[in-house]
Amino acid sequence: MLSVMIVDDEAPARRYMQRLLAAHKDVSIVGEAASRQTAVQRIAELKPDLVFLDVELGDGNGMEMWSTLPHRPKVIFVTAHADYAWRAFEVEAVDYLLKPVRAERLAVALEKIRQTQASRASNLVIRTQGAARIIPTDRISAVVASGDYVELRIANKEMELMYGTLTRIAEELPSPPFLKLSRSLLLNLDHVSRMESDGPAQLVVTFSSGATPLTLGRAAGVRLRKALANE
Repeated sequence: MLSVMIVDDEAPARRYMQRLLAAHKDVSIVGEAASRQTAVQRIAELKPDLVFLDVELGDGNGMEMWSTLPHRPKVIFVTAHADYAWRAFEVEAVDYLLKPVRAERLAVALEKIRQTQASRASNLVIRTQGAARIIPTDRISAVVASGDYVELRIANKEMELMYGTLTRIAEELPSPPFLKLSRSLLLNLDHVSRMESDGPAQLVVTFSSGATPLTLGRAAGVRLRKALANE
């Protein structure tokens, strides 16, 4: 399911996008915003997969607002002004839709997102000492940062160490089910089978895949419980 947020300062435009998106059964509208300020707050709260963002909002420019966000989902800009198109792709927008948005044009934009998600959800290529290994992402239970390397905790207690950063690996893994719980930890929510407290500040996570269990600190444990409660 693709979680979507609509940002437009005109209520009729938001309702129109709702009607168009209702034809796509794999799309779930999780929120709306009518201003830059509200959009920033709601994107941080909801963390949608995709935002349909009007360029000219009542309290400022949507593109300028987008460039300041710490968490940036995929974005499709929506506007009545064609001269913004080149700037949209400069900020790595998935697509750029002109108002009034046509149903068939929206379908093309959504298909781009689906294809991207499908390609990212299949395999992760691990390169070590000149060799390469392909690991299906659905076998990975956790990714743990360790200096200049990341440790992949895989099904049946397998582990792989690869050079790179957690941020780069996160870009290659589908979200959901992978969730960044801290600067050093990504977790596959689909693999979490049990959580047990280990003292007042720690949580031991067991995986259905048989991957080696993880012990989380208080903050990461709280984020994990919240994420699972919202599924």
